[in-house]
Amino acid sequence: METFTLDNGTLKAVFLSYGAILHQLWVKDKKGKPINVIQGLSQPEAYLSDSWSRGAVIGRYAGRLENPITIDGKKFEIEHEKGVLLHSGAKGWNKQYWSPRTSSDSHLLTFEYECPEGTGGFPGTVKAMVSYRLKGNQLRIDYRATTDAPSHINLTNHAYFNLNPKSAIASHQLQIHADHYLELKQNLVPTGTRLNVAQTPFDFRTPKAIATTRLDDYFVLNATNEAAATLYEPQSGIEMKTYTDQPGVVVFTPPHFEAICFETQKFSNTPNIPSFPSTLLLPEAVYKHQTRFEFNLKNEE
Repeated sequence: METFTLDNGTLKAVFLSYGAILHQLWVKDKKGKPINVIQGLSQPEAYLSDSWSRGAVIGRYAGRLENPITIDGKKFEIEHEKGVLLHSGAKGWNKQYWSPRTSSDSHLLTFEYECPEGTGGFPGTVKAMVSYRLKGNQLRIDYRATTDAPSHINLTNHAYFNLNPKSAIASHQLQIHADHYLELKQNLVPTGTRLNVAQTPFDFRTPKAIATTRLDDYFVLNATNEAAATLYEPQSGIEMKTYTDQPGVVVFTPPHFEAICFETQKFSNTPNIPSFPSTLLLPEAVYKHQTRFEFNLKNEE
């Protein structure tokens, strides 16, 4: 397992070749002290047995997907547990070694991975590339993929954030620019219905404390140039804005450690819900998406 570091003087990030993992991200708090805002694992080897996909790239299909799926009239039996595939299962990209790509840019790191035909039951050999770039106060992630046969592609990063590791995630302020979220079945797979966040615990249109709200939900982002989500922790003074060209974000607060995930991605279970924007990638097309995490200091004194 290889380790790589990017440092532009404002941000410092550490990555692993296993899972193309974002292992650490160091940001200065309001006192000028660098703190690691990623809730990862202390030793790189520990990720080999991690069941939470900490910091990893998820593919070829992020989120939950019901078995089977149909492409061009042909049915494909995909890997599943009780009828549902989560984050591409046992051979997901978060559990694979990625190949680093050399660059003359000291603030850029690119990983490549080739997923064979039939992995997890999916058609098509997929070639994927994920690039991490530090620019000023931003960490940018660019995703790119091609396939030699029609296949569903939905990529994200599963980094867990805490802007003050000494505090509970409940003390953070959260804002999400979303008027709607997806209705879920008991197995957490979307039904296809969009629900209004008004007068629900999922209304984060104005900043509020996360408090005791347990989140594992897909928010349909409003079509604006605003940040998809803004996270703020008063004690550290750090504010993190998430920007993306994806249509939505799964916001997840795990039950066993103090952190929050912003899984920018297309809708879950899209192959089985015709009304959702398609995730089908054709051989003549290129999958291209990006997400940016921007860090600022906010002084309320």
